[in-house]
Amino acid sequence: MTTKDQTVETRQRLLEAAGEVFAEHGFRDATVREICEKARANVAAAHYHFGDKEELYAAVFDYAKNCAKEQLDSKLAGATTPEERLRAYGRFFLTRFFDEGRPAWLGKLVAQEMIEPTKVLDDLVNERIRPNHERLKTIVCDLIGKEVDDEVLRACAFSIAAQCFFYFHYRPVIARLYPHLQLDPHEIERLAEHITNFSLAALKSWKP
Repeated sequence: MTTKDQTVETRQRLLEAAGEVFAEHGFRDATVREICEKARANVAAAHYHFGDKEELYAAVFDYAKNCAKEQLDSKLAGATTPEERLRAYGRFFLTRFFDEGRPAWLGKLVAQEMIEPTKVLDDLVNERIRPNHERLKTIVCDLIGKEVDDEVLRACAFSIAAQCFFYFHYRPVIARLYPHLQLDPHEIERLAEHITNFSLAALKSWKP
């Protein structure tokens, strides 16, 4: 491996490790030292590639936003009907929160940012959350099948998204209520199907 390849690889390892650490601890409590230990890199390498912790955090979010966009676009690409798009949407967000590996820390990273917002939140909303919200509103509009005002679309979109977020934010309680419930890929698929069917029943019977 050339020196250039090693440099690129080190930067990628730092991004991946930082994503996991920031997702676990949030920006304030995460340390560059822990990130470097996880990435098998020295602190000097982190400073070389990203400067300080704040710049590293911003770089992780840029990386996360690009990964999330690719994943959602690929899931929605094969969904032709509004019902299929809604199912793909729910599956995508549940997977980001609970699947193992990279998708998991992507969702947890955003959740941590919601708890303790930093200056990256404005960019996150404008570049990723707002476009995804508008996508969901379009799906809702197609499913209702009639002209509805933006206030209704907004409320319905929030109600659907809230079902996905519930399982992440309420998981300590869920674990105590149902200790044998494992949010594995099979359960994620089942939850996505439930959220889809539950939401479809409400939207298709909508009466303004």
